[in-house]
Amino acid sequence: MTESQSEATAVPELDVSIIVCSKNRGAALRDFFEHLARARVPADWQVELLIVDNGSSDDTKQVVSQAHMPNMQVRYVFEPHGGKSHALNTGVATCNSKVLLMTDDDVHVSADWIENMCRPILSGAADAVQGGIRIAPHLDKAWLKGVLRYWVAAVDNPAWPPEGLVGANMACSRLAFDVAGPCDPRLGPGAAGFFEDTALGWALERAGYSKLFLPDVAVEHHFGSDRLSFEAFLSTARRMAASQVIVDRERDPAAGPPSLIMLLKVLPGLGVRCLTQFLRLVINRQPDPGFMARYYRLRLWREQRKAAA
Repeated sequence: MTESQSEATAVPELDVSIIVCSKNRGAALRDFFEHLARARVPADWQVELLIVDNGSSDDTKQVVSQAHMPNMQVRYVFEPHGGKSHALNTGVATCNSKVLLMTDDDVHVSADWIENMCRPILSGAADAVQGGIRIAPHLDKAWLKGVLRYWVAAVDNPAWPPEGLVGANMACSRLAFDVAGPCDPRLGPGAAGFFEDTALGWALERAGYSKLFLPDVAVEHHFGSDRLSFEAFLSTARRMAASQVIVDRERDPAAGPPSLIMLLKVLPGLGVRCLTQFLRLVINRQPDPGFMARYYRLRLWREQRKAAA
């Protein structure tokens, strides 16, 4: 393992940098390393794994120092400024590679993941690739539908490519990132909560870069089970709305406040779904997708009014 600071360092050009941003997730990283170690690297590729420690106070640095990856170098970068966007931007700044392959510390990857995600970019067939994201079987629930499924970053329907990019399994050329990036530090975990990856994908598209959607090149997402609670989804709705407004205001800073008519369109459906949600909570503590979707629209209306004030 080698260690870098926040500033860029001169390293030889590689084919692929796998970038993972992490904070106080030493145990999750051990599991991630175990699965990544089984992934194949083509014989003529030079690949590195870069762990960006976003201010951990646990044993993250020690866990990384003990990691051994066949066929790839492991590097460690410490970024003290909180927020995934800061960490990702710092990680990219230290890389000198043709392809940036980005994922999270709570996924399991398949043996052919690196090659299948990166070969289209290295061959010139695409500038960016969005892979699939499957919910780990023990976390997937029958009621996890609609916005609830989207909010836990499930990308598993070939007919529904996600907007922009989804950070748990995405790749792009370094050139494309340099044009469309950096990630907005106001967005993402540790800041508003979401859309640092989505906004990057939109920027790539606006710049004319091509994107492939490869849902079968999937990672398995092992997020914390606490993300499936009613309270967690309420928090997600609030943070999703705040993140959406930041993106919208960036596109149109002069946008006026939403009308009261828009609010009146939301309230009747929200009222009905409040009853549905109450019954679900009494019976089995399950979140209701219809209620959460309408609650999100209410929060979005409030955030848009606040931003335009």
